[in-house]
Amino acid sequence: MGPQQVLRAAALLVLVGVSSAHAGGWSAKTKPASLAEHVAIIDLGPNAEDASTRGKLAAAVIDGGLQPVIGDGVEDALAGIDVEHDGVELAAAMADAAGKFGALQCKDAIASAQTAIALGAARQAAGIGVPELPRAWAYVLLCADRTGDTTLAVSAATALRTLGGSPDVDATILARYPEIDALSNREAIEIEVQADTPGAEVWIDFKHAGVSPLKIVLSGGPHVIAAASGTQRGVVTGTVIRKQPIVTVPLTDQSSKWSAVAKRVASWKGTMPKPADLAGILDTVGARVAIVRRGDTIEAWGHAGLAEPLRQLGGKDDGVRTLDGASSLVALIADRSQTWSDHAPDPDQPLLVDDPLARRTKKALGESEEPAKWWVYATIGGALLAGAIIIYAHDSADNTQHVELHYP
Repeated sequence: MGPQQVLRAAALLVLVGVSSAHAGGWSAKTKPASLAEHVAIIDLGPNAEDASTRGKLAAAVIDGGLQPVIGDGVEDALAGIDVEHDGVELAAAMADAAGKFGALQCKDAIASAQTAIALGAARQAAGIGVPELPRAWAYVLLCADRTGDTTLAVSAATALRTLGGSPDVDATILARYPEIDALSNREAIEIEVQADTPGAEVWIDFKHAGVSPLKIVLSGGPHVIAAASGTQRGVVTGTVIRKQPIVTVPLTDQSSKWSAVAKRVASWKGTMPKPADLAGILDTVGARVAIVRRGDTIEAWGHAGLAEPLRQLGGKDDGVRTLDGASSLVALIADRSQTWSDHAPDPDQPLLVDDPLARRTKKALGESEEPAKWWVYATIGGALLAGAIIIYAHDSADNTQHVELHYP
């Protein structure tokens, strides 16, 4: 058997192995969920904060037998949105307050609204926009007005004026509780506001007051004191009294598990990042494949593993679709995933071919050819060994027949 026949036999063995692996593998539709390919949906906008588009893409991924990377806020982070812990808690408190207010359960509505107010005050101190604050105070004012709690209604009306009012409160209701001098008929008390982190921004009753440690004169009575330094923030609510001249605001880190991912995606500002940057995000969230959305266009990017560079799956012809073509793009990803699992030739990878012209050019220039790799000889040797074993087994069989040919 000549060298060409040996190589052909070796290639045949490889093809048989690939065919066997493919026959025993799963299709994208039947692969168990625990083994399904994870697909990161990266939304570069515009309007990435609108989760409806991401939801449709996630549904297409699931319909294609794959798994979107979701849970614990990672789906928002992949859209450049950092959903911090107190942001989630604030949304929950506001939803509960709205439900209780709609059900005319004012006691419970006020309790949930006050929880939202405390969370919102801390976020306000961190420089975060908090449109929930006026609405939460509106629930408090309307409930206090309904139940006849004048003291609470006055506090709520004062806070609403500080925050610029609320469209949920009619002007006639607000006028029932006119603003009063905060120090009239109240004792003026000097306190010192401290925070776990010196230099933290301090806000008192929804107004910026300075940085910690801060000495300030307040009226005796209820106040909302918030402090923040970066993602560290906190709030204390209560009555200022002379016996407690120092008020300490404990700070808690509110950053989410995926804050770094969110900041990185947001830093791309809607433009396609370098493949290496995109690969870093995929490695962080534990995915090999991503669907990247920019406007009405979606692209598939991935690689079989960290040893390979990230590339556009399907090239510019098959790897770029419109949002309406999400299902076909997912099918492309499923096909590549199966190819990687089967260790079959990757259609997105160029094949290594021998260029006769380049060989002749090197020879003419006197350049030596690169020696064959060790695995070439190993493949030939393996094929020869397999052939020898088969021949030996055949010749040593008990039922071997010998045929003699006689010529005249």
